[in-house]
Amino acid sequence: MDVIILNLLCIFISGSLTKADRTDIETLTSCIVKLLQQVDYKTYDKVMDITVMNMNNDLQLSALHQVEGARFISRKFFWNTEYISNVIYIVMSEDYQELADGLNKVTSDKYWNPSARFIIVVQNLKEYSLHDLTHLLHTYNIFHKVSVISRDSDMYAIYRYNFTKPGNCFRAGHLIFWSWCSDYTAGKKLAFLTEGSIRNCRFQFIAQNLWPFMNFDNDVKGSEQFSLAMFQKQYSVQIHLNEFTKFNKYGKPVDNLRKLIHNKVVHNEYEGAVGGFAINSEYSGNISHVYPMTIDHMFYTLARSNHVEQWVAVLNQSFSTFIVIGIIFVIFCVAATCLSIFHTRQDISGNVLIVFGYILNKNFVKRTPSGWTRALIFLTLLFTGLIIPYAIQANLYSVTTRPARAFEPKKSDDLKGYRAILYTDWQRIYARSNYSFCGTRLNCLLMVKNCQNRSLFTIVSDAHYQVHRWQLTDHQCKMLVYQIKDPYISIYRTVYLRRGSVLIEPLNNFTLQFESTGIMNKYLSEIYYKNWLKCKPRHRPDHVSLRLANFYNVFKIFLGGCCLSILIFLCEIFIGIIKTKLNRTIAT
Repeated sequence: MDVIILNLLCIFISGSLTKADRTDIETLTSCIVKLLQQVDYKTYDKVMDITVMNMNNDLQLSALHQVEGARFISRKFFWNTEYISNVIYIVMSEDYQELADGLNKVTSDKYWNPSARFIIVVQNLKEYSLHDLTHLLHTYNIFHKVSVISRDSDMYAIYRYNFTKPGNCFRAGHLIFWSWCSDYTAGKKLAFLTEGSIRNCRFQFIAQNLWPFMNFDNDVKGSEQFSLAMFQKQYSVQIHLNEFTKFNKYGKPVDNLRKLIHNKVVHNEYEGAVGGFAINSEYSGNISHVYPMTIDHMFYTLARSNHVEQWVAVLNQSFSTFIVIGIIFVIFCVAATCLSIFHTRQDISGNVLIVFGYILNKNFVKRTPSGWTRALIFLTLLFTGLIIPYAIQANLYSVTTRPARAFEPKKSDDLKGYRAILYTDWQRIYARSNYSFCGTRLNCLLMVKNCQNRSLFTIVSDAHYQVHRWQLTDHQCKMLVYQIKDPYISIYRTVYLRRGSVLIEPLNNFTLQFESTGIMNKYLSEIYYKNWLKCKPRHRPDHVSLRLANFYNVFKIFLGGCCLSILIFLCEIFIGIIKTKLNRTIAT
């Protein structure tokens, strides 16, 4: 009998517990659904992407899927990281420790979004853990729109942030009791909460001293310093820039500087990083970036080829012209001798000189030859004599008035015989294996400029090229290097921030307004122009005596003329001997 009574009592207690658990789950589910229904899903393109983490109850999942406009992704804390972009997180946990371990895992997602809405359920939240939970959420920048639900005796309480003193940079706010779940679902009056603000806040940024973006060497502001100064003035905030040293305690240069700065932001040591950083898909994890402040381009930069010597240019451009003129001259000389155009058949030298005179645009004889064949050749000779001097002069003027250069690559495919020299940041990115280390960007440009055989090239951004132009000139401030027209790659200069930083939205809004006015481009143009003014022409004597070696090609032409005269003389002697023999034969 006692056993039966005991079994009935156990069944009754078990049924009561099951009913209580079911009621407990329904209360919690109703509270979560009510929080979701308060979100206007139409502001998210009619669909809300929601990540549900560590929720194993089918009743709760079924109720959540009935929320209008919601699209769910369910996962557990111990899943591998995935690329999830969402606007709401629903996080279930038993206690503080499980929540801390789970957040440490999911924040490594590439699209982790601490700026989203958070509904966090912690079943067993002790009183002293509320402060720890606040600190934990601050660590991951989770304080924008947060609702923490926890069991308190037989009821569920909702905790939210209350920033009692606006302007304390969202750090002074703590989770406080806001409402009971039962009261919230019943629609009772809720407590008023004070929202936070960034006004009068102080933020610590890490920066690399990289001109023209950052400058810690003098009072001239870099472009990003100028932009941040305008932002501070408009939003009444203070941003302190901490220069990251390029040398370690032993005085050796720090390798992979950008990655070290990136890690300091990821590890929450600084709010953000500035100094010519670019939007890079390789940088993921607990870091964000704002809209691009400027768009830069990386160009192949090469040295200008040497000027071609004038006589070499004359031969290169006019050699075919001279060959054609020589052939025409020979044809006319043969025609003048064979057809007796000038009635001087016996005098070959005279015929040659007459043709030469007509080509020089001079009238040697006044008598017009008879016969249509002779007249046609004679008129052709006159026309040729009119055209040839102008053709020669045009070729000579084109060479002497505009100095010609040797071959210069116009596109990247022409760089097969060239060797790359790269600074540190680009050695890990450039695809070619045949390159050399040149240190800084300026050193790379100077090495390209001073290369004797003009076989080197480097890759630098247009911003760095513009600020160093004055150092890449000759004594007359003429550029000794140039850029290939098509860029190697485009770079979007941005500011790195901690993932979910309160500065993301203000900086994005400011960037859109600031860039639309063109102030940044104007400021950069002024920087480039002021740097270009540093180039001062250096005086050199106007008259420079030429060495005898400079007239080498002139003497070659002179010797060629002498050889031609001797050849004509020998031809006359040979023809004279033949004629003498013919006359003797006829006489006998």
